[in-house]
Amino acid sequence: MRETTSEIWIGPDQSSDWIGTQGGINATHLLLLRENSQPAWMLLPGNLYDAKPLTIGPAKVWVPTPKTPIQDALLLFAVLGAKVPEVCAVMNEFEKSRSKVRLNLAQKFPRGVPKQVHSACQRHLKGWHVLVSVGDYSLAARDLSALSAYGGLNLEIRTTKKKS
Repeated sequence: MRETTSEIWIGPDQSSDWIGTQGGINATHLLLLRENSQPAWMLLPGNLYDAKPLTIGPAKVWVPTPKTPIQDALLLFAVLGAKVPEVCAVMNEFEKSRSKVRLNLAQKFPRGVPKQVHSACQRHLKGWHVLVSVGDYSLAARDLSALSAYGGLNLEIRTTKKKS
């Protein structure tokens, strides 16, 4: 049975100085980490609040690498959600397929996604409010500390507390 072990809500960054904001997020993208025998991030773009009825586009699915699942999720968003040109260019140097809607990063990069790709994402993914929620036993808990390298993002990280 597949379980959702992490979620990432992403929307435009609106600082607390912006009129009308209460520090929340107006999400335009949702990433869900579904885990079982093979984990997979699903990117669900859409208008999650303003549209009536709610609209969600088709899912884009990437299997993350075991060592950098959170960074792989942000890379998925940068390439297929925000479509950051600098990140797309570096990714295209290493991953040549035309469509990246379904991609197995763990299989494509057995030693991990090249550092240049994650570095480009860390430098060029800017102006987004990102809320990360991670369960105790989620694969995504492995590289939460790497989020500190994403200086251009307004990050909120929420974790659960293990029951004693």
